[in-house]
Amino acid sequence: MEVALLCIGDELLKGSTVNTNLAFLGEKLLENGIIPKLSLEVPDRDADIRGALDYAFSRADIVLTSGGLGPTADDLTKSAVANWFGVPLIRRPEAEHAVQEYWHKLHSGTAPVHWIRQAELPEGAEAIPNGYGSAPGIHLERNGKTIFLMPGPPSELQPMFTDSILPLLKAKQTDRVYTDLLRIAGIGESEVEDLLEPHLIPEVSAAYCAQPGLVRLFLTSKNEALLKRVASDARELFRANVLPADVTSLPEDVLRLLEAKKLMLATAESCTGGMISEQITAVPGSSNAFLGGVNSYANEIKMRFLGVSEETLRTVGAVSRECAEEMVNGIADRAKADAAISVTGIAGPGGATPGKPVGLVYIGVRLHTKTVVLECHFRGGRDQVRERTAAKALNTLRAMLLESAE
Repeated sequence: MEVALLCIGDELLKGSTVNTNLAFLGEKLLENGIIPKLSLEVPDRDADIRGALDYAFSRADIVLTSGGLGPTADDLTKSAVANWFGVPLIRRPEAEHAVQEYWHKLHSGTAPVHWIRQAELPEGAEAIPNGYGSAPGIHLERNGKTIFLMPGPPSELQPMFTDSILPLLKAKQTDRVYTDLLRIAGIGESEVEDLLEPHLIPEVSAAYCAQPGLVRLFLTSKNEALLKRVASDARELFRANVLPADVTSLPEDVLRLLEAKKLMLATAESCTGGMISEQITAVPGSSNAFLGGVNSYANEIKMRFLGVSEETLRTVGAVSRECAEEMVNGIADRAKADAAISVTGIAGPGGATPGKPVGLVYIGVRLHTKTVVLECHFRGGRDQVRERTAAKALNTLRAMLLESAE
C-alpha cells in the first residue's frame, strides 16, 4: 500500500494559510507505520488538480486530498476528481440530508443551491460523515485506485481522518507494521540520533521529529519482537528524559509531576510575553497545579508586582541574572507558590546592545527553597527565541522535580 497526499487551495501556495493538515496527516500516518510516498500542493484549478492526480497515482495506489469541498465557486476538488475518474457527480440523498441539517443549525430558511451542491458526489463514491462542518468527505475506489477527499478546515479534517479514514487505511495494510513513539525531553534531535544509532538494527527504522524542548522518536518495524527490543533499549538509554506514554507534551508532564507532589506553580515572564503560561493552561486540568503568572514587560511592572529592585534595573538592567533571580523569588513569595519560573531576555529583532545580543535570555527556576538561574544564548528569529526559552524553562523545572523525587 502506497499513499500520496494532495493538499488543494490557492491560500496554501500564497502563504496566507499554513498547511497544518500536511503535518497532521504525516504524523498520524507515521504513527501507524505508513510513510507517504509524496505530498503535493496545488491551486484550486481543475487542470492542476487533475495533473496532480496523474502524478500522485503514478506513484501510489491511495491518495488523500484536503480542501476544495465547500460551497463556494472555487471549491473544485470533487468535479476535478470526478473528471479524472471519468464519472459524473450525483446528488446523494443521505449526503443532502446531512448538508441540509447542518445549514439549519446555522441559518433559518431554505438552504441555497450552492450549499446543496456539497451533497453531490462522484458516481460510485461513499459519503464520509462530517460532524464539524457542512461538506461530507468522500471515499471512492475505482480501477484499482482509492481516493479519500477531506475538507480543508483542520477542525473538520482531523476528526474525520482519525475516526473514519484511518481505520479504512489500516484495514488495507497487507503487511502489518508495528510502531512505537517515544517523546524525549531536554535532548536535541542530533544528540538523540547519535546516541540511538548504535542500538538500531536494519529491521527497525527510526524517524525523528524535533520541536523546542522535545524530540519525538518514531520506531517502526514489521517485526514486533525486534521493535519491542529496540524500543526498550531506547527507553533505558534516555531514561528520565522519556515522557510517560500517556503524556503528549512537555507542559503536560511538568503539570503531572507538580500535581503528583501536590505543588503549585507560578510564572513571571518578560521576553516570552505569557507563552509559558499559555502552554501550561492549554493542558486540561492545569488549575490543579498552576496558580497564574505575571506578564512583566515594563520595568515598572517588574518592580511593582515582582519586587525587582530599582537598583538592579539601574545597575545591571532587566536582562540580567540578578533580575531573573529577583523575578522568580518575587513571584514565588507573592503567589505563595511551591515552584516558580521567570524569564527575561532579548527576543529581537531589536533591543540588542554590544554586551547583550539578540537571543540572550536569563531563566530563573525555583523549587521550594532552591533557585537556579541560567544564562542562555538562543539562535533564530523572535518566535524561535521565545519558543526555545519556554522549552528550556519547563525542561529545567522538570529536571528539578525529578531530582527532588529521587
